[in-house]
Amino acid sequence: MKIRYAAASDRGRVRKNNEDAFLADPGLGFFAVADGMGGHAAGEIASRLALDTLRKSIAESKQNRETEFSPNQTALLSPPSTLLVNGIRLANQAVFQSSQEKEEYRGMGTTVVALFLFDSSSVVAHVGDSRLYRIRGGRIDQVTEDHSLVWEQYREGSLSKEALSSSPLKNIVTRALGMNLTVDVDVQEIDLQKGDLLVLCSDGLSDLVQDEELMSTIRGASGDLNRACHDLTQLANQRGGKDNITTLIIQIE
Repeated sequence: MKIRYAAASDRGRVRKNNEDAFLADPGLGFFAVADGMGGHAAGEIASRLALDTLRKSIAESKQNRETEFSPNQTALLSPPSTLLVNGIRLANQAVFQSSQEKEEYRGMGTTVVALFLFDSSSVVAHVGDSRLYRIRGGRIDQVTEDHSLVWEQYREGSLSKEALSSSPLKNIVTRALGMNLTVDVDVQEIDLQKGDLLVLCSDGLSDLVQDEELMSTIRGASGDLNRACHDLTQLANQRGGKDNITTLIIQIE
């Protein structure tokens, strides 16, 4: 599968540190964004540890060409889906165990959204409120659903999608890596077509840039993915830059 990609990560205008992390490995077909949390720079440790562990797991599994099913697997998944889910579970264990070893890391965690392009399969898995969007033609779709308290309110109909970012409860995630020794992972296979754009991002972008604005900004860059990442970062910062901002854009060619 031939692709182009670009990424940008920015501290924003409020936070002292950038606790976001991203990873792009086109040779492996692996792309991911993580948004860390925790004091004393522990969020930075959590997000990077999670992505490094996940990438290592996928690389080793692909090299072995063997995919083992997790003993607590509740549904039969395709080998690429199982490989990605198992990798995220290993990343969760790595973050959790690290948080138990050092007092200053206690309570650290991270979200993750990951895309795995494997032969003809396209798999996305996530934990937390970092997102993946697909842009096709004149339409943008949010592929992932946030694991957050406000998203549950949105699904129940008590909160509009536009009001999610302004809710005082918006920072409460219901799932994250590192909180417990085990974690539930949402995974799905998605169809891709030539010309599709995939956007992985942390909530520092999605909280301040609405879906349609995200699409129009990328379209306005006229195919320059680096410019699109820059313009989205700039837009989020113009609106306050309240959080770290990370954007990873992939175009299917």
